[in-house]
This record gives sequence, structure tokens and C-alpha cells, in this order.
Amino acid sequence: MQKFMVLGLLGLCTWEDVKRKELTLIYILLFGVCGVCLHLFYPECSIYSILWGMLLGVSMMLVSWLSRGKTGMGDGILLVVTGVYLGGLGNLKLLFTGLIFAAVWSLMLLSLGKKNGKEKIAFVPFLLISYLMMLTGRLI
Repeated sequence: MQKFMVLGLLGLCTWEDVKRKELTLIYILLFGVCGVCLHLFYPECSIYSILWGMLLGVSMMLVSWLSRGKTGMGDGILLVVTGVYLGGLGNLKLLFTGLIFAAVWSLMLLSLGKKNGKEKIAFVPFLLISYLMMLTGRLI
């Protein structure tokens, strides 16, 4: 059940991020509340793992604040919620792989002259790709 919730969350947020380059906070928070409730009845990882996973999202929020919005605050909030579902190691895999995919895509766009270094790209689609790889076992 929790896998489908994360997939739905990332799918919805991918659509929003590509279309509007921003995320709706209420959807993310509703998925977060559902994640906490699911964890109460069907715990998949320890509370400590969940807290470590959420800390990754809080760290992204801090980076967003320190960079004055150069990275999206919504991405950090989303990672707090995925931390509830995936725990520390799962969320770290999601973030790290998503960052690698985003970096490769950005380098391709830069080298082809499609974007310059100042333009923003949607980050959540790379998290979705990363999560799909995690689900199919293509990611260690």
C-alpha cells in the first residue's frame, strides 16, 4: 500500500512540477498525514529511520532557504514526506539517484544549448524515475 502511495505522490507532483514548476503544499501534506497513519498500522521501518529520512528533506529545505530559493522549498517538503514512507536509507537512495539523473539531464541540456545555467528545471520527475528504479529492483 505504501509503495502505491509514494508512486501516486511522486506522479502527482511530477505533473505539477513539469506543468507549473511549483508544488501544491496541501497534496504533499495530505500524503504525509496518510503516511503517518499507515505507519501506525503497517510499520515498514523504525521511527528512527523515518526521522533520518525526514531529516534529508529538512536539509533540502535549509539549502533552499540559504540559497534564497535557488532550489525549491517544495522539493524539500516532498522529501520530508517521502522520508515518512521510505525511511532514511530509502530516501537517501531516492535523493541521490534523483540528483544524478537531474545532473546528467542538465548537462545534456546545457551542451545542446537548450538551457543556460540560470534556468530552473523540474526536479520531481527525476525522483519519480529514481523511485521506479527502486521498485523494479534496478537500483541497489
